[in-house]
Amino acid sequence: MLPTLVEYLGLDHTHDPRLPGRSFTDLLDGGSPADTSDRNRVVVYDEYGPVRMIRTRDWKYVHRYPHGPHELYDLAADPGEEHNLSGNPRQAATQAELAGRLDEWFATYVDPTKDGARLPVSGSGQRTPVVPGALTTAFEPPPST
Repeated sequence: MLPTLVEYLGLDHTHDPRLPGRSFTDLLDGGSPADTSDRNRVVVYDEYGPVRMIRTRDWKYVHRYPHGPHELYDLAADPGEEHNLSGNPRQAATQAELAGRLDEWFATYVDPTKDGARLPVSGSGQRTPVVPGALTTAFEPPPST
């Protein structure tokens, strides 16, 4: 987002090559991307505590640290993400390739002091809007064992 906002607003700013992303102002202005192959190369990386995700046009891989369970979806064949292919021997190469790309991206761009893969987040997810001072109630407690 930063490269897009800077360019769109016409701000004098030098892009930090250590940061990911590129401007998509050309699309906001109704044009087409300078390199039309960019639309096929868009990859989304995301992190929520110790859960990281990579999504390409055809695949989505979710990695939970330290031991899973992980998820792998063939988005072309299963857009509703109903069939988790993680651990399927026929998809082992795809899962390994996506896991490697995920590791490489975060190794390049993560601030080690804020590395979410090492945060003790647990529970079944957010259940209410996050309100300052009420963070202890915004998340479901982990299941008791």
